[in-house]
Amino acid sequence: MIAKIINRSGGKWAFAKLANILAESLWVDIDEDFGDFNYLLCLESEEINHVKSYIPIPSIKIAADKREIAQKFYTYRVPHPKTFIVNWGQEIEGIFAEYPQIQWILKYPIGCGGINHRLIENISKIPKNWPQPFLIQELIQLSIPEVYRFYCIDGELFGFNARRFPDKNIKSPWVAHAQGARYEYGENPDREAKDVGKLALIATGLYDSFGVVDLVKNQEGKWYALEVGTDGIYNYVDREVENEQLFDEMNERLAIAFWKNIGTPPWGKNWRYRNLLN
Repeated sequence: MIAKIINRSGGKWAFAKLANILAESLWVDIDEDFGDFNYLLCLESEEINHVKSYIPIPSIKIAADKREIAQKFYTYRVPHPKTFIVNWGQEIEGIFAEYPQIQWILKYPIGCGGINHRLIENISKIPKNWPQPFLIQELIQLSIPEVYRFYCIDGELFGFNARRFPDKNIKSPWVAHAQGARYEYGENPDREAKDVGKLALIATGLYDSFGVVDLVKNQEGKWYALEVGTDGIYNYVDREVENEQLFDEMNERLAIAFWKNIGTPPWGKNWRYRNLLN
């Protein structure tokens, strides 16, 4: 069986660094032509209907659209902030009237890193040409903005961390690495956090391959899933985790899980990066 990392089409430059990391950790070459088993990065979505992919293609598509994630969370009863998907601005006004005590976020459904999200109090704040249907979500009010993350490979959660702004005076709810937040380690997740994270990944079909789940804990200590992420086609999981041990663990786990689908791994008894033997 021939395995390949697929990176092609006009946007492949954005995935080039990750493709090189994967090539060295998975011991698989980067190509533009499909193999028998593939790790998909950048390509046109219509090209993948009959491609055998390590990360399920439907899950890649779900993770790329926050509206799809919200639908799965609702179907699987994943604890999450109050969320509505609506087609008309008038429906949003009705939601505001029903829940006047809630601060709402208009989420940009196909972005990442908190880009384009905005607080919204009335429909006049909705920009023209905003992707529809609209996704609005309750803002979980926190004195210190923070978001927690689990990584999951082959049915096992690991790498629990928190993202916070180094400057405690920053109160932005967009607690993303791309917005200046930093990863912090050392906290131990409780059973509820693990259960919510696991259910979110199962709901979106990522639990048995590779995904991340972002969580938030409200002032009363209740955990909610915000969204999931994975590699492929539109986005990829941030590897700049500011933790060399986690970086290596992620790559090793991914390599071992990937090769379970192919056969005997090529690195021998103990995993290592391919270039260390060249």
